[in-house]
Amino acid sequence: MALNEAALTAFLQDNMGVDPNDLDADAALFSSNLLDSFSMVELIMFIEQSADIKLNPSDIQLDNLDSINRILSFVDAAKDA
Repeated sequence: MALNEAALTAFLQDNMGVDPNDLDADAALFSSNLLDSFSMVELIMFIEQSADIKLNPSDIQLDNLDSINRILSFVDAAKDA
């Protein structure tokens, strides 16, 4: 499975209960309280599985995970590294 905007949006709606009206590619996920810290573990596991990458503890920060666009940019950079 490829990680893309549609897959992330579906995951957030189906597994995290995020209202589609609150979700666009730049919507803040954690800093706006759409998701909480307990959701982060499940989101990280989804990202790792879908993108076939392993996140290091230093990768787990809002700069990388606070929106769909940030996640996709981080994944692209991680795959290029």
